[in-house]
Amino acid sequence: MARAESKIIMGYLPIEERHYPALLSLVSPATPAVRLLDPFAGDGAFLEAAAKAWNLTPYANELDGDRAAACITRFGATQAVRCDVERLVASNNAFGAAWLNPPYDHDAGASGSKRVEFRYLRHAWKWVQEGGLAFWCIYRQHITPEAAAFLAKHSRSVDVWALPGKHLGEYSQMVVAAIKGIPADPKTLYEQIIRERDDPRPLVIQPEPIYRLPAPRPVGRFVFAPDMLDEIAGLRLIEENGAWKTNGFQALLEIPPPSAEIEPVVAPRPGHLALVLAAGVADGAVIETETYGRVALRGKTRHVEQIARIEIEADPNDPERQVKKTTIRLKPTTTLTLLGSNGTTVEMEGDEALLGFITANKRALAGYLNRRFQPMYRFDFDGIGRWLDRIKLKGKYPLYTAQKHVIAAITCGLRSRDSLLLCGMMGTGKTAMGGTAAIAIAAHIVKGMQSAMRPDQVVLVVAPPHLIEKWKRELYSIHPNIHVERLDRHEDVKAFMQRAETLGADVAKIGLIKRDMTKLGAGHEPAVIWRKEAVALWRHHAPTPDGYETGQRIRRERVPKCPNCGCTVMQEKKGVSVPATESWLKSGLRQCAICRTPLWQEARDRGSQPKPGEKYPTKNPRYRIDQYLKQLYPDRVYLLLWDEIHEAQHGDTGNGQAFTRMAGMAHKVLAMTGTPFNGRSSSIFNLEYAINPRVRTRYNWGGAPRVSRKTRGDHGFQDVIEENSKQRGRAESRWVSEMGVREQVVEERPSYDRETGAYTGTSTYERPYEEAPGISPLLVAEVLDHAIFFSLGDLGKALPHYEEIALPVELDADVYAEYDRTRQRLKDYLIARRWEGDTTFRGAYLQWSMGWVNAPFRPYEVIHNLKHPISGEKQPYTVASIPSYGDDRIFAKEQALIDLVKAELADGRPCVVYFRQTATRDIQPRMEALLRQHISEAKPFILKNTVEAERREKVIESAVEQGCNVLICNPELTKTGLDLIFAPTIIFFEITFNLSTMMQAAARSYRLNQTHAHCKVYYLFAEGTMEQTAVQLMSRKQRAAKLLTGDIGLTGLDALTEGDGGFEQALLDAIGRDDTLLDPTELFKADAKSGEIDAEDAAYWNVEGETVAVDEPLVDETDPLIIVALELGGTVTPIHKVVKADSSVNVEPPARPVNTVMAYLETVHLIADHAAWQRLRAELLLMLNVGTPTQISTWLTEHRVVFPGCEAEVAVKIVALVASNSDTESQKPEPPHPVVVPKRKREPERQQNSFPRREPVYEEALTQQLALF
Repeated sequence: MARAESKIIMGYLPIEERHYPALLSLVSPATPAVRLLDPFAGDGAFLEAAAKAWNLTPYANELDGDRAAACITRFGATQAVRCDVERLVASNNAFGAAWLNPPYDHDAGASGSKRVEFRYLRHAWKWVQEGGLAFWCIYRQHITPEAAAFLAKHSRSVDVWALPGKHLGEYSQMVVAAIKGIPADPKTLYEQIIRERDDPRPLVIQPEPIYRLPAPRPVGRFVFAPDMLDEIAGLRLIEENGAWKTNGFQALLEIPPPSAEIEPVVAPRPGHLALVLAAGVADGAVIETETYGRVALRGKTRHVEQIARIEIEADPNDPERQVKKTTIRLKPTTTLTLLGSNGTTVEMEGDEALLGFITANKRALAGYLNRRFQPMYRFDFDGIGRWLDRIKLKGKYPLYTAQKHVIAAITCGLRSRDSLLLCGMMGTGKTAMGGTAAIAIAAHIVKGMQSAMRPDQVVLVVAPPHLIEKWKRELYSIHPNIHVERLDRHEDVKAFMQRAETLGADVAKIGLIKRDMTKLGAGHEPAVIWRKEAVALWRHHAPTPDGYETGQRIRRERVPKCPNCGCTVMQEKKGVSVPATESWLKSGLRQCAICRTPLWQEARDRGSQPKPGEKYPTKNPRYRIDQYLKQLYPDRVYLLLWDEIHEAQHGDTGNGQAFTRMAGMAHKVLAMTGTPFNGRSSSIFNLEYAINPRVRTRYNWGGAPRVSRKTRGDHGFQDVIEENSKQRGRAESRWVSEMGVREQVVEERPSYDRETGAYTGTSTYERPYEEAPGISPLLVAEVLDHAIFFSLGDLGKALPHYEEIALPVELDADVYAEYDRTRQRLKDYLIARRWEGDTTFRGAYLQWSMGWVNAPFRPYEVIHNLKHPISGEKQPYTVASIPSYGDDRIFAKEQALIDLVKAELADGRPCVVYFRQTATRDIQPRMEALLRQHISEAKPFILKNTVEAERREKVIESAVEQGCNVLICNPELTKTGLDLIFAPTIIFFEITFNLSTMMQAAARSYRLNQTHAHCKVYYLFAEGTMEQTAVQLMSRKQRAAKLLTGDIGLTGLDALTEGDGGFEQALLDAIGRDDTLLDPTELFKADAKSGEIDAEDAAYWNVEGETVAVDEPLVDETDPLIIVALELGGTVTPIHKVVKADSSVNVEPPARPVNTVMAYLETVHLIADHAAWQRLRAELLLMLNVGTPTQISTWLTEHRVVFPGCEAEVAVKIVALVASNSDTESQKPEPPHPVVVPKRKREPERQQNSFPRREPVYEEALTQQLALF
C-alpha cells in the first residue's frame, strides 16, 4: 500500500532517475512518426528522456495542475493536456509505445478489481496499437492473477523486469514489458508471468536493444484532447454560445406557470393527500394561517443525506480495534416558503419545521387539497347503474355497491385516460370488476365510448395460466351475450380475429391469453459462416519470441464471416478488436458492422427430431403471440386487460417486455394487481413507463436503435444512426433517484501494512449508492391520477380481524455457535473475493445463511465455483463444510412450529405452513413427519411443486375433503388464484425476500367469506441470523407499500421497524386521520344495505373456487329447441317479468304452441334420422314468430320434411296452430310469466338512466329465450 506521503501528491511516484539508462537501453530507436504515450506523465521528465532516446513523438497527460503545466512547457499545448485519464479523449490503436506508471492506490467503490493500477492498465490498453510496446511500472504485489490473466490474453509476449534496490526503502518495484497482440498459448504465457513475478530478471543496461517498435498505424483522424477547457477557450465559447442566450435561461427569469391540476379518477385517500402535500403539490396555494395570517406557499423538493443507522463491531483481525459502518440515506425533502401579505418571507426547512406547520394548519391545507383534487368520477355510476343492477354473478348474486362504483370509475376513467391501474386488495373481486368494465366497454354500453371502438376491435385479457378458466366462467356469469375464446396458439388468434369481424358491434369479443404465451418465443442462434484462416503471431521480419519456434509463426484459427459481405465479424474485448467468439454471437442479436446484416436466426424447437432423410425437424420456430399480434393485428386490440400485473413489473424479463409491447399496441389498458410494487420504486418503473405518458417523456430511454431511411429498391440493411437501447438503465436510475430512496454505506476500518502488518491508521471506504426499500412522496403524486385503490374495507362488510405476528425463535446453543463460526468464515472469504473483484459468492452465502438454520439435521457444504483466469472453466471450491447435528433430534425452530400448530389446531384453526426450501433441499417431508408424530390431531398434506397450476385448486379441495388441516407448500404455489378459506392461520416457517409473493400468500385466507373471526399470519425467524435481517427488510418494504396504497397505521409486520417511518409516517398520522379530508371509503359504502355477511355474500366471494350448483328456475329440458341449444353449447337464460309482491291474481302457466305444433309434425314428417330431425325442429321453431306461410313452405321444400306437394298445406296448418294459441293467450288478464319477488329492493334515490342498448322484446308465445354462441 502506498504511504501517506504519496497520497498527498495524488499517488504520484515518479521513476527514479538512476533507472533511466537501463530502461532506455531496452528499445531500439524508431522514427518520429511513432507516438509515445504517457497518461500519468507527472512533470514529464522520463517521457522527455525516452522520446529523445527512442526518437519518438511524446504525448503527455497529467491531472495535477502544477505538473500538467510543466508538461505543457516541455511538449507544447498540442502534445500535453490536463485531464483525468478515464476521461481522456485519444485515438484508439494510435500509439506505438506507452509508458504506464499509474498512481499506487485502491478504490473500494470499484465494481471489479479494487486496485487502480490494474484498472488503469486495462483502460489505457486500447490506445496501444497492435504490436506496440507497453511498459507497466508497478510493485510486485500489483501483479495479481487477474492482471496476469489480462496480459496473457492480450499480449504476444510479456517480460517482467526487476528494478535494482528497494523503492522508498521497502518495496520491490518492477517493470512489465508487454507486446500487444494475440498470444500463441495464453495459459503458458500466464504461467510464465506468474513465474517471472516471483523470480524476475534484474534490469541492467543492455548491450543491444531487445524491443523494436512497429511502424506507425495510419489513423484517419488523430485525436488527443482533454475533457476540460482552459480559461481562454472557455471564455470564447461562452461569448459565442452562452447559456444566457438560450430560451431555457430566459424562461428561468419568467414567472413560473401554475402547476398542472391533478385530476384523479376517484377521490384520493387521506393518506395520499398527506403524501402529495409533502411532494410540494401545495405550491401556489393561498391559505389563512394562525401564526402568519394569509400567506402564499411555495415548495421546493431536493435530496438530502440523512444518517439512517450506525453499526460498530470489532475487527475480526484485531479485536482491540473497531469497524464502523454508517448507512447514509439519500431521500427527497421539501422546503416550504411562506410569502405574507406584507411581503415578508418565512423558510420552513427540515422535517420538524415542516411537520409542525402542516399540523398547525391542517384544516386549511385539507380544504385546499379537497378543492385541488377534484375527482373525475363523482360516484354517480357513470350512466350504467341500471345495467350493473341487472348483473347476477353465477345467475344469482348481485354486485356490491362498492364494486359497482369501481366498475363505473374504470369506464369513466378510460374515456379520457388511455391507461388505468386497479390496485385491489386480494379478495375484493378484481376479476368480476375488471371483466364487467371490459364487457361494458366492448358491448357499447358506456356512453361516450360507443363510437371510439370499431365493431371489429376486440378485448384481450392476459392472466396467469391457472386463472384462464376462472376468467371464462366469470365473464359468462357476468353477461351471457358475449363471445369469449381461449387463445393458446397463433391459429386461435387468427380464427378469433376473423370471427370478430362477423359479430355485431353490441357483442363483446374477448380473447383470453395465458400470460406465459406472450413471452415464450423461439430462441436465436448465430447465422455466420465459420472459416479457417491463417493468423500471424508476430511480424515476418521480427525476431522469434521466447517459447516459440520459427515454424510456429502462422496459426490457423476458426473465425466467423458475414454471410452477406464476407467480412470477418469482429468484437471489442477490453479495448481490443478481435474476431468474434461463438459465445459472444450467442449472447445477443448481433449484426455485421460493415453491411448491417443480422447475424442471427430463429432456432427451431429442439424437442422435435428431423424425419429420416431430412435435415431439419418439422416444427417451425415458435413465434411469440405478442409479436404476432403487433405485426398482423396492430389496430385490432381496443382494450388490454392484464391481470396480476405485478408479475410483469421488471422490464428486463419476458413478462415485462411482453406487457410493454402489448400496452403500446392497445388503445386502452387496464392493469390489475393486489400488490402494485415490492417496496422499491424501481419495481414500478416498467409499469409506469408503459401506462404513464409523463414517465415516457421524462425518463425516455429510446427503445430500439434508430436506423437510417431505406432508399427505394435498395436490398441492403439500414445503418444505425443512434443507439438508444442501452439507455434503459440510466433512465431507471434517474427514476430511483427522484422517486425512491437510496442508501450508501461508509465503512471505517483499520488498515495495516501489507508486508509488516503494522497498524497504519483508519481507511474509509465509500460504497456506491444503492436502492433501499421506501418511496418518495413524489411517486404517490405521480400515480395518483391514473390509479384506483380499493380494499376489502371499502366494501362496507364485516371482516375478520387480521393480525400479523413476528415470532422470534432462539436457536439451540450448539447450532447458533456453529452458525456464528461459519458466518464469520464465509464473511471473511466473501470480503477477500470482493477485493479481487469477484462477487459471485454472494448468492451461495445468502442461500446458506437463510437455509442452514432451518435444516441443521443434514450436512451442508458451502461451495464456490471459481473461474479459471485463462480457460474460464468453473472449478468447485469448498469454502466450509458443516456436519449434521443429528437427524433424530428436534431443533428449536422445529419445536416452535410444532407448539404453534398444536395450539392452533386445539382452537379449531387449520393451518397453512409455507416453506422456501422445497426443491433439491426439500425439508417438507421432515416437517410433515414431525407434525404427524407429535400432534395427534394433525393431518398434514404437502402440495408439491410438480402439481400443475390448473390442478392445484382441485388438489387442495380434495385434500381438505379428506380431513387435511395442515397444508404444507411453497408460497409461490398459492400466491395467486387460490383461496385457502379453510385455514385461518398462515405460518411462514421460512422468510422470502419477494414482497409481492409474501403479501399475496399471506392474504389467501383473509376473505369476506372467512367464517373464523380472527385471521393470523405468523413469521417465524431465528434471532441473530440473516432471517432476522430479512424480516426487518420485509417490514420496511411493507411500510413503503402502505405509503403507496394510502393505508394509515401499523398492522403487524411493518411495526417491527416503527422507528424507520420518519417524516412520511408522522405526516400520515398528523393529517391523514383528519376528518375534514374526503375519504373515498365512505363514498364506496354509499347505498350499502348491511355490514354483515349473509349466505349469499359468502357464496359469491368464493369466486376462485369451482362453480357450485345454484337454485335456478325450472327449464323444460324436453323441449326440442332447448335440447339442440344445449347440444350446441348454448346457454338458456330464463326471462321473468316481475310482478308486484302484493298481487293477488293467481297466474297459471299458459299453454304453449310448441307441443301442439310438434305433435302435428310427428304425423307428417319423413325424416328418419332422429338427430337430424331434432335440429330441423329447432330451426323451424325459430321461424314460427317471424316466418310467413310462404317462407315456411319454402323451408319445408328445401329440407324435404314432408311429402312433395304438401308443403303449402302443412305450412298453413302450422301457422294456424300458432295463431289459435295466441288468440287464447290474449284473453288472459295477466302476463303468462311466473311471479318472482325480487330479493333486494331498488334504491329509491337511484335516478333512472338511459342506455344506448335496445331492451329485448319478449314474445308472448315463448317463455324462454335462447342465447347461442
